[in-house]
Amino acid sequence: MHQFNYILQHFHLLYPKAKGIQIHYSNEEDFLHKSRIRINKYNGGFFEQKRPRPQQVVWREWKGERIPFFFDAENDQELVTYHSDGSATINYDIIASAFYLLSGWQEYYGVERDKFGRYTYKASVQAKYGFVTKPVVNYYLDLLREVVEQVHQVDLHHSIWGEFSFATCLTCDVDRLQTAWRSSGKQHLRAGKVKDLLALLLRKSVGKDAWYNLHEVAGIADRYGAKATFFFLPSDQRYNGYPNADYDLTKPKYQKLIQTMAETAHEVGVHGSFGTGNDLVQLKADIRKLPVQVKGNRFHYLCYQPEKTEQVLQQSKLEYDTTLGFAEHFGFRNSFCHPFYPFDFKNRKSSPYLELPLLLMDTTLYNIAYMDMKSSEVLEAVRPMIAEVKRFGGLFTILWHNENFSGYSEFPVEKGNPSWRQVLEQILSELSTEGTKFLTCSEAAQSTKH
Repeated sequence: MHQFNYILQHFHLLYPKAKGIQIHYSNEEDFLHKSRIRINKYNGGFFEQKRPRPQQVVWREWKGERIPFFFDAENDQELVTYHSDGSATINYDIIASAFYLLSGWQEYYGVERDKFGRYTYKASVQAKYGFVTKPVVNYYLDLLREVVEQVHQVDLHHSIWGEFSFATCLTCDVDRLQTAWRSSGKQHLRAGKVKDLLALLLRKSVGKDAWYNLHEVAGIADRYGAKATFFFLPSDQRYNGYPNADYDLTKPKYQKLIQTMAETAHEVGVHGSFGTGNDLVQLKADIRKLPVQVKGNRFHYLCYQPEKTEQVLQQSKLEYDTTLGFAEHFGFRNSFCHPFYPFDFKNRKSSPYLELPLLLMDTTLYNIAYMDMKSSEVLEAVRPMIAEVKRFGGLFTILWHNENFSGYSEFPVEKGNPSWRQVLEQILSELSTEGTKFLTCSEAAQSTKH
């Protein structure tokens, strides 16, 4: 029953008016007289084994969209059967399919990892079947909502975000504040842009590196009515040859900067350094270096090891995490566009902290090893994903590094294409036009709990 209870918990998060309505599996005979809504149960042995991916998928249309259903053999049954006695049967096990995706089962039991220990997008069912930009779990729960409404003649519609149809969190991982002169300077040197190179060097010489720009980040957020959440990286030590921060967070200059940002309408969180995803002691040490109390985390390089990280986050007592997004592709890693409680595989229940899914990261777009997109292609590419989040009243979480708020981004764009800062402004403008509510991450987590 832990699978059923876990999915029903999230159904009630989205539709709290449904809490008193009985929903059961059709073969649970003891409950048939209580429930007018039944779901045909998958009776195979997939969940008793440790295979990461199911062997079959059935595609069915729901409201004009083709949606995958796992664990059910191919058949011609309609999705829902409404009976003459006023009851209804959902003919596919949407609970099992929703649990498989939302819990991250494929990651917990999948062995595919990259050099950072991350589960790979290419190994996922989202990549295999091409639905990473569809929040499939939301479609399952929407189907259940409609059945409940028709059988019980109720209106379950509910907005987590008050009068707004959906919400957006603009986040910024602060990895580098001091090395624009070096990274961006190399570009200008190769391109023969001597004036730009000299300008970078001059700024650095007076202690104003082009990436020391968090007030600029806040200013752009303010321009669109947005609230930024800054995740500061507490370690400046290399880890297995890979860089953490290019600044020492414990120095007075940075302590004051963090305190200043925390005193605004924006938020400060911890950006757990390399190794903290499987080391509670190290994560707590990172948190203690910050001069303000923080409520949430995102791990550096999105390093999340499902067999260990969930337990670390539970014990950290943080209120939320916002690491879970694929580095290689934008979209819905757990096929859900709302904050959710990660599944605790060890104890077979929900974790106490919320996960705010990460949908879009700047590095994903331009990194040659990931999507390798032109900046002019981005807005059109992400519009369908914005539409999906709006459709289900979800949360659109963006990660844009402070380097890309600068006019001196690390990765150049082709002549005639918008800068990466301009791309972000295009997206923020689109979200604003679509009627989003801009929130800090902690505000989004708090709204979900209510």
